[in-house]
Amino acid sequence: MRILMASDLFHPYILGGGERQMYEVAKRLARKHEVHVITRKLGKSVNYEKHEGIHIHRTRVPSKGIALESPINGLFFMIGAFFKSMRLGEFDVYAPQQFFPIPPMWLVSRIRGKPLVATIHDVYSDVWLREYGVKGRLMALFERMMLKLPSARIITVSNSTKEKLLANGIPENVIKIIPNGVNIDEYDKIKLRKSAKPRIIYLGRLFWSKNIDDLIVAFSKLVLGAELFIVGTGPERKNLENMAKQLGVKDKVFFTGFVDDKGKIELLKSSWVLVLPSSAEGFGIAVIEAWASRTAVVVSDIPALSALVEEGKTGLLFKLRNVDELKGKLERVLRNKSLRIRLSKGGYELVKEKFAWNKVAIEVERTLQNTKC
Repeated sequence: MRILMASDLFHPYILGGGERQMYEVAKRLARKHEVHVITRKLGKSVNYEKHEGIHIHRTRVPSKGIALESPINGLFFMIGAFFKSMRLGEFDVYAPQQFFPIPPMWLVSRIRGKPLVATIHDVYSDVWLREYGVKGRLMALFERMMLKLPSARIITVSNSTKEKLLANGIPENVIKIIPNGVNIDEYDKIKLRKSAKPRIIYLGRLFWSKNIDDLIVAFSKLVLGAELFIVGTGPERKNLENMAKQLGVKDKVFFTGFVDDKGKIELLKSSWVLVLPSSAEGFGIAVIEAWASRTAVVVSDIPALSALVEEGKTGLLFKLRNVDELKGKLERVLRNKSLRIRLSKGGYELVKEKFAWNKVAIEVERTLQNTKC
């Protein structure tokens, strides 16, 4: 097959679960098929390169840095992606992921008469409308318009997102659930002990819907001599750094920025607990990455995460935006070594049983091969 994928961010800018899923699937598909990816040109990245067998094509946008969900960047990306995909010739299937990559790939697929298989990790309209003002209303409108574009198939990562898609009028027979995964062998190869000092880690985009501010506030109330590592990059970094300074924990909160895969695994393995306090997640790939690292997790009780994490067996859940409950759960898991061991063991066994990138790639390949216009 000749496959054209598209993503706002791609190698080397793999910041969240969506980028990770596309990257891991693309490099496995490229072992058997001709795989191309269109993405944004950021920093000093080149216009074209071949990486892990993937043909990566980058299109220019006004911002050279990470400016997630920027309407101006989105408009430039959509225009550039359309013309670049037309110049690349005909593909057997077009496989973009939300948000901005879907409209141009939909239009090209219609012109070429080939199927569109879109990946939608979550539906964010309610969160945007509640928390993001005028820009949120614009993004919610754009998302609704995107969801109305007919796809031959939609891949999503959880039942909770499937329910949201159904509520937005997507026919059930179009939706295919394929969860995210992890390469557990890469984690097992790295041998590392837990840090001597209690270490909490957040892993993901530094984005408003992740509620990292709640984590910093809860952390500032702990009296356990712990440290907090915030791993990732995004538009909220300066605000979060200022908050840590104002709360008097600047010297205990470490912002690492982007780290490579080896560095990420080392930080996860050395940490005592991963916290994911998000308002919106399609799946929560950081959770299974923590499990693969034999690290306990504490997560907000939103549908995608509560479906993934079993309270007291594979992790602990707290009520969304409840800082006091988050603090209490953190104290409980940090003080109780036997609890941490039990939670991390339960998560590790679940990853080995259900979540592997090779299995995910096979399911995506079958879906792409069996989808017709």
